[in-house]
Amino acid sequence: MKKIVCMILFPLIILSCGKTDRGYDALENGLLGILRKKDEKYITANLEQAAKDGNMDVFSLAYVYWGISGEEFFNKYLNKSKGNAEYYKALIMKEKNDPEEKVVGMLENAASQGNYKAYYVLGNIFQDKLEFSKAQEYLKKGKEHGEIYSLYSYEYNKSLTGVYKRIEELNKKLKNNVITPDEKKELGTLVLEKFSNYDTAYNILREFLSEGYSPALYSKAKKLETENKDEEAVRIYNDLFSENKYYLASFELAYKLVNMSKNYNLALRVLEDTSSEDSLITGYKGFVYENLKKYDKAEENYLKSVQKNDIDIMSYLGRLYEEKNKQKEAKDIYNRAYSSGSISAGYRLANLLEESDKGKNDKNKKNKQYRTQRSNKAAKKILERLSENGDDYSTVDLSLYYPETDKNVKVLNLRAAIKLNETAFHNLGVYYYNKKNKKKAKLYFQIAKEYGYRLEPEYEAFISI
Repeated sequence: MKKIVCMILFPLIILSCGKTDRGYDALENGLLGILRKKDEKYITANLEQAAKDGNMDVFSLAYVYWGISGEEFFNKYLNKSKGNAEYYKALIMKEKNDPEEKVVGMLENAASQGNYKAYYVLGNIFQDKLEFSKAQEYLKKGKEHGEIYSLYSYEYNKSLTGVYKRIEELNKKLKNNVITPDEKKELGTLVLEKFSNYDTAYNILREFLSEGYSPALYSKAKKLETENKDEEAVRIYNDLFSENKYYLASFELAYKLVNMSKNYNLALRVLEDTSSEDSLITGYKGFVYENLKKYDKAEENYLKSVQKNDIDIMSYLGRLYEEKNKQKEAKDIYNRAYSSGSISAGYRLANLLEESDKGKNDKNKKNKQYRTQRSNKAAKKILERLSENGDDYSTVDLSLYYPETDKNVKVLNLRAAIKLNETAFHNLGVYYYNKKNKKKAKLYFQIAKEYGYRLEPEYEAFISI
């Protein structure tokens, strides 16, 4: 529910399955080597073999495995991997605080070779510097290439064009040391409230802590949370709420009441007491009302946020419509959010489209314990796009569109498994079980169980043999 412009700072890339399974055997060996803690030499040999075979998914696995110590691996495949080596090398460079111009250059190189996720990272770099116009240039390029995180951020920023222009204007004054105290307060408050950039806001506003300026104190509390000083942060939120009814502090208290003690009634009282119509507050009121089973009030508050083009709240409203059995309304709002870059809305929309084929699918059901093969073309198209943009849950669901022993089932679930998706491990177990490869089936079922998947009795008994 929290308003966060950057959904994931640096999303891992999972590339489309296409019509090839190049390098997936070596990728699988590398993954299993990592999961079963085999020696470094074995893992490296298989990851390198996968890369040499032209597998693009191996680069995200290598980044997860080696992190910043894996730069040597990526160096081997510069200009040989459609920008993937460049993308992850840039992430490493950024983490090591290499000069920004070099990081930007490496990301631009990645994008020019076809890794469009780089545009999203570039947009974030310039957004963090409060250079929103430059950020929008990169995000627009990502959007035009179908990169969904870029689309989401671009659409969010576009609705606040006047705000970010003002931020750029005030930030220029700050850099030139000609900004007034009131302008500095305005700048820090806009950065805090509109873009949730807590560190930058705190650096701008901390001189106003002594006068009890609410946004300054709130940004300090957020900083304290990053230092694991939650009790101090909560004291500040309580003071801001009791003395000033500051809406962000009210949200934090309500959020904690819900997540720590499920005290929805008290959370609602806190939210009501702030008298704010910010979409963050009205959206969270909707969520609280929904959990109190006051569905009309939930819809009323969700709609207030949706009217302000809050993309995230659209997904919550869609879920509410599903609960109220308003399928058309749910599809419409999910489609609106998905068109603006919401992965969760796209995923729910695909599932709703499949629900319309449920009766037909039930007749074709082969293995009730595993799955029903799906068939809705519109839903499949959505999942393909989400999968290409790295959503592992969509990748797993996409595998349901293929016969259970088809190689695409293996490839797609491997692509999700490298992100440690427990359902993908289970599905790989089923795939090998149906292929009569008992050794691998048992291995994947064991891994799935280790990662929290509740095996069906049939497979539980199978791994006990």
